[in-house]
Amino acid sequence: MTAYEVIVVGAGPAGAEAARAAARGGLRTLLVEEHPTVGVPSHCTGKLSHHAFAEFEIPRTLAMNAVSAAVFHSPGGVSVRVRRATVDSYVVDRVAFDRWLAARAASAGAEVMTGVRITAARRNHGGVIVSGLRSGRPFEATGRLIIDAEGAAPRLPGTLGVRLPRRHAIGLQYHMRGVGGIEPDTPELFLGRGVAPGFFAWLMPVGPDRARVGLCVDPGVTRRPPVWYLERLIATHPALHQRLARARVDEKVGGRIPLARFGRPAHADGFMIVGDAAGQVKATSGGGIYYAMIAGRIAGEVAPRYVGGDRRAAALYERRWRARFGREVAFTAFGRRAINRLSDADLDILLRVIAESPQIRSSLERAGDTQFQSRLFLPLLRIAWAAGLRRPAFIPVVIKALACGMAAQL
Repeated sequence: MTAYEVIVVGAGPAGAEAARAAARGGLRTLLVEEHPTVGVPSHCTGKLSHHAFAEFEIPRTLAMNAVSAAVFHSPGGVSVRVRRATVDSYVVDRVAFDRWLAARAASAGAEVMTGVRITAARRNHGGVIVSGLRSGRPFEATGRLIIDAEGAAPRLPGTLGVRLPRRHAIGLQYHMRGVGGIEPDTPELFLGRGVAPGFFAWLMPVGPDRARVGLCVDPGVTRRPPVWYLERLIATHPALHQRLARARVDEKVGGRIPLARFGRPAHADGFMIVGDAAGQVKATSGGGIYYAMIAGRIAGEVAPRYVGGDRRAAALYERRWRARFGREVAFTAFGRRAINRLSDADLDILLRVIAESPQIRSSLERAGDTQFQSRLFLPLLRIAWAAGLRRPAFIPVVIKALACGMAAQL
């Protein structure tokens, strides 16, 4: 059994950044990935904030597309277009992106091992032993600290007595070619209980005629699988069916997105949890790559203190990630719960007011930031309330959303 100071489980963005930071801190670090190839299979749209590109020095060559605008489609056919003057985010090829991150971690000194499926962990004499299979044969390694970056369905916390109560949205995405009517910098979002119960559907452009078309559903709201809703969206949605009539599917990918805010600590003795495994996502959109990278880096940066004997370092990890983006995780969980309580008629009213209010759209375009959604909440609420005073049906929708969101937080 090989001994390491830090073992990182999962070579996605969170795990790669954790391993890189730990290795740069002088620790003997192992980064393990259960799949034979890092980045395969890909599970998300690959939308990544411009903040991440700047903060983590990501080369623009990894970007397939830049996103500056969005179109929101209500259940009743109301469409709202919002366009920023600058780039909000980029769409990356997740396979190439994840491989680049893992290679950078290796360059920093981390050992990268693929094809290792870790299934359990146990504490032993001040350390933690992880066990599983490598190429069908038993595998074990020991570390002073385990950083769990397994993703949305982690196995290790339960084996160490750490409970992670949460709900997940289940997603399915088609990579399609031959899509018509694409605006390269403008993803489209489709709302409604009949479209994607508990979440939303999307069309994410990645080329002149290529797009990632998908949706998520909350299994607590519907018993139908995502494929039922996605096939119906493609075949019947008024804003999509003609544009996708001649398109073909190159690839199908699925995955889970944590919906509930992770209120419990993301650490235990000898153990830190990062990224989707810790529920560090924006529940309004499901996005979490940027937050995962921040959390991974923080965990790796405090790892030398923990390995050196300072057990307070685990709590320091908790404080630092919550200080960086904890408010956004909590706020977007509130937003998701509030949105889910709105009926299709409520959503129609909401989007119609936005469509008819240049002041609201201007605020979204000027100050909107998909990574820091809470910053826009109070200014936008004041403007929306003033606009709603001229449209009596709008005020009850706002009150209902706020009341439902707050009640769900209790």
